[in-house]
Amino acid sequence: MDATSSYQAATQVRQASEPAIADIYAQATSLKSDLTGGSDEYFETSGDKNQIFQSEGGATTEEDQDINATTPFSITVNGSTAASGVQTSPFTLDCVAGTGEYPARSTGTSPQVVTYASPTGVSVAPPASGTTMFLVYAKVTATMTATAGVDVATTGTIVISETSAAADKVGSNTRYVNNGSNSYTFFFLIGNVAASRRSDGRYAVRISQIQEGNYTYGNVKSTTATAGGATVSTKDGLRKFTICVNGEPFTADIDVSNIIKVT
Repeated sequence: MDATSSYQAATQVRQASEPAIADIYAQATSLKSDLTGGSDEYFETSGDKNQIFQSEGGATTEEDQDINATTPFSITVNGSTAASGVQTSPFTLDCVAGTGEYPARSTGTSPQVVTYASPTGVSVAPPASGTTMFLVYAKVTATMTATAGVDVATTGTIVISETSAAADKVGSNTRYVNNGSNSYTFFFLIGNVAASRRSDGRYAVRISQIQEGNYTYGNVKSTTATAGGATVSTKDGLRKFTICVNGEPFTADIDVSNIIKVT
């Protein structure tokens, strides 16, 4: 083969290989597009809610389900009822409004209904280290007489406060306190929120919900009985009694239930 023939053969080999290389590049580009351009098999992870979404028409898996944010007395962090999450400071604590039912007045038949409005959000900024606890509870004022029993106000208050700074010392079993004479405050604990500082400067926030849904003070059904020729209330609830201590009379507040006349 002379020099001219050798050159022509080499040129033909080079020209034949160039389309093949171009085809390989085109195939690689197409594969990359399929992987990043929204294929049905592409999954995306959302760290905030621990959810995995299939991009088109696939099922959704949620490890943590939010409580319905419209459920009475649901505690929210920045509008979410997720049991746990990560937030930057400051963040907003809130509680959904609800109602409470208490035993009827005197010998009435209808329970007393108390409306608890939402506190409309409390902005909190926890310290830069450690874990900070926040308390969420409801309270309502009431008066009591020996004959009529407890008369509660028609509106109460939802309180959100750092636990150490709360104006009221409320535990899981705190139902009422006497403020002197016949004045009382009734409580129920809604829940608490813990905020722990992380190494990245954000906060791991966890909600512990105790009261979920509207509140009721035990059995609010009104019952009566006849005693000494008069109709008396035998309903559940806080009552004032006269007791004898060492032969002397004292009054005592006793939370009673299921009073039944003995025959």
